[in-house]
Amino acid sequence: MRTIMKTLLVSIASLSLMLSVNAGELSVSGTAKGTYHGSSGMAADQGFGVTNELNFTASGEMDNGFTWSYSMELDPASGGAANNDDTAITLGMGDMGTIKLCVSECGNNKKYAWDASAYTSMSDTGLAEGIVYPGDAGAAGTATIQYHTPELPFGTTASAAYNTVMAGDAASGNATGSTSGGNSREEYSLVTKPLDGLTLSAHYNKVNDYDDDLTTEQQLEEGGSYAAKYSVGNLTVGYGKSFQAPEITSAVTTGATDIEYYENTGTSIGYAVNDNLSISYTRETAEKNMAHSATTTYDIEMDSIQFAYSLGGATLSVARADYENVAFSQNHDATETIVAMTFAF
Repeated sequence: MRTIMKTLLVSIASLSLMLSVNAGELSVSGTAKGTYHGSSGMAADQGFGVTNELNFTASGEMDNGFTWSYSMELDPASGGAANNDDTAITLGMGDMGTIKLCVSECGNNKKYAWDASAYTSMSDTGLAEGIVYPGDAGAAGTATIQYHTPELPFGTTASAAYNTVMAGDAASGNATGSTSGGNSREEYSLVTKPLDGLTLSAHYNKVNDYDDDLTTEQQLEEGGSYAAKYSVGNLTVGYGKSFQAPEITSAVTTGATDIEYYENTGTSIGYAVNDNLSISYTRETAEKNMAHSATTTYDIEMDSIQFAYSLGGATLSVARADYENVAFSQNHDATETIVAMTFAF
């Protein structure tokens, strides 16, 4: 993998010396969204919010026909400040594929590739239900270099990514890796569309552990997912599974609470009632499998009903989710409701 990364870096450096670039165009996009978020069961949590995220993009073309694009998001931070982060540079090489350089962006994780929810994946909202998903090379605080193939037969695309943990979310081109650990991550993904309406997705990633001299280390972190989504007419159905094996740094003994792996299963069905109204039902379950089988665990279950209604220049969405055994704790249940009005620009 290191040889591949070195080859990509040399190729990029050579291109920068050999090719001239035409001036690009800058544009700004985003969404203006107001939300009401309410949850109960775990703790009372009611609140209103307005998004204030903008995406600045620029693009251009080289003399040889290659294309380039740049993306940077302006995100809110604690204390009212804003960060310029989630950046990506994309080099389009036509039939040779695409190279990406990204910071806190460009994830290829397929953990939600099965989801047909009308509004959003409810296990990815403000309520911390405790489901553990596989890692992602595009996670916040990481820098990654990626290669994506051009479209192959049957609408197939594949990618390979390598990332490091950076010292800060808005890592510059001169930033070094984080001093808190030398781990890196490899990630591979595949998406294919063998039939009209059918999309199959899969990904795998593993952590390359730096030498931490842990002689009792039993397991390194790795994970992955697969999913199928099929659309026919106004109906879309999806099914998928994801797995995450965390690092185990101590010897597993009787009574130990070390986790061997997490297993998540998702099923979803969405239906477009008409051009304006969409509805969906989604269920997720999460299992925690212990390295010592005598340890008792409880599965997380989530059921979500959603609808989204287009009002022309805006979309009104309502989502409701019921959770059982939050954080794998027996009888620790919760509900979550989100009402959102979204204006795209």
